[in-house]
Amino acid sequence: MTNKRDSTLTEDADIDRRLILMARTVVVLFREFEKIARELEITIPQYRFLLFLKRGPKRAGELAVEAAIRKPTASGLIADMEKRGLIARKPDKDDGRSVKLSLTAKGLKKHREFEEALARYLPSLLEAGDGGRMLDAFSELAYIIDSRRENTGPVAVDDLVEDADRG
Repeated sequence: MTNKRDSTLTEDADIDRRLILMARTVVVLFREFEKIARELEITIPQYRFLLFLKRGPKRAGELAVEAAIRKPTASGLIADMEKRGLIARKPDKDDGRSVKLSLTAKGLKKHREFEEALARYLPSLLEAGDGGRMLDAFSELAYIIDSRRENTGPVAVDDLVEDADRG
């Protein structure tokens, strides 16, 4: 019987080093994003919920699956977000026994506030003149990732820019 971890370790020697650097970058950015989130009194999972709900109302179970968290954890986040007025429950038109969650104006404002804080932070990582290259690279990466999501179509970079412009 082959141990999957052992076979993965032998394959690791062939991994493109750029992938390792990319993973490190994601981890470092995530840590910084968590700091910003704390300052704005939101958690990364709550931000993910707001992001998912920005695309339209969802059931609690759908949010848990999309955010890759357990349903009890999702329930706690939802209760807190509802108490703070970031999301609201509405009867599901297709299934009268359940409810869907949707963003409130306050939730949309919190979402925008967090994304704008992230956008202000990112340029601090760059030397003068690197901004355009970074934005191009991240825009392309965002497009690639979004286009592979199962439940949504690709999000055009222009749509992302329009969202940011709308403030």
